[in-house]
Amino acid sequence: MFSLSREDGYVRTTLAQLQTIALKHLVSGLDEDAPHETHSGAECTVISGYTEYVHDGVPALTIGWDWEMSMSGGPARLRRVGEPRSNIMLQDEQHHDLGFLATEQLLGNYVDSLGWEALTLAAISARYKR
Repeated sequence: MFSLSREDGYVRTTLAQLQTIALKHLVSGLDEDAPHETHSGAECTVISGYTEYVHDGVPALTIGWDWEMSMSGGPARLRRVGEPRSNIMLQDEQHHDLGFLATEQLLGNYVDSLGWEALTLAAISARYKR
């Protein structure tokens, strides 16, 4: 179903093929930022982190992305920031590479459709629980 290139390390597949497999949550973590200068009064801070999903078939697939947490106006919510990092190169139906930028954008849309936010919040809560 997937082919691994020995030349560049990408796993090549179509978006339609990618959508047929189940990715598993591997890890999520918080970014460790340097402390900010303190000022008098309240300060707005940003909680950010990363998440990685995998498919452990042969060859293995991996997609990771960064996110930020927002807590304004209700419960904590996560949103992806930037494009995903992956070992996947998407192809069209004729098995031609779509290219790096198109693959990034399509993988971003794919990640956004996964409903990853609740699982990531739960993983972060469990990992950093005292």
